[in-house]
Amino acid sequence: MKHPLDPMLGFHLVRTANLALRAVNASYGDLGLRHPDAAVLLVIEANPGITQSAIGKMLKIQRSNIATMVSRLVDRGLLERRPGRGKTIGMFLSGHGLSIMPRIHAASHEGEALLTDAIGEDAYRAVLETLRQVR
Repeated sequence: MKHPLDPMLGFHLVRTANLALRAVNASYGDLGLRHPDAAVLLVIEANPGITQSAIGKMLKIQRSNIATMVSRLVDRGLLERRPGRGKTIGMFLSGHGLSIMPRIHAASHEGEALLTDAIGEDAYRAVLETLRQVR
């Protein structure tokens, strides 16, 4: 039987992303986080004081969606908003947010390990480098 999507890169990218995300999301367990929430927390951990707008640009999340995500994470006690320069508000991980980061890192590594195991380290690096060029 012919598979009409088999020659399409996009089809395989979506399948691969879904496989990795299932592994990562399962690893979050009782944290009650989704992958986009974890991505926001990882960006803030790497860039304490980053603005909501900069997070949205980095992760390519629309302004209204990033605002909702940040508010939800603040309400859950994972993030803090603090005044920055001028009218800016910086985002920081709270104590609780900091305490769950090791689990988020472990879940992220599990998803990446699944991909590396599936295609090998050299292919993983080559695919990653190629995909970084698509922006």
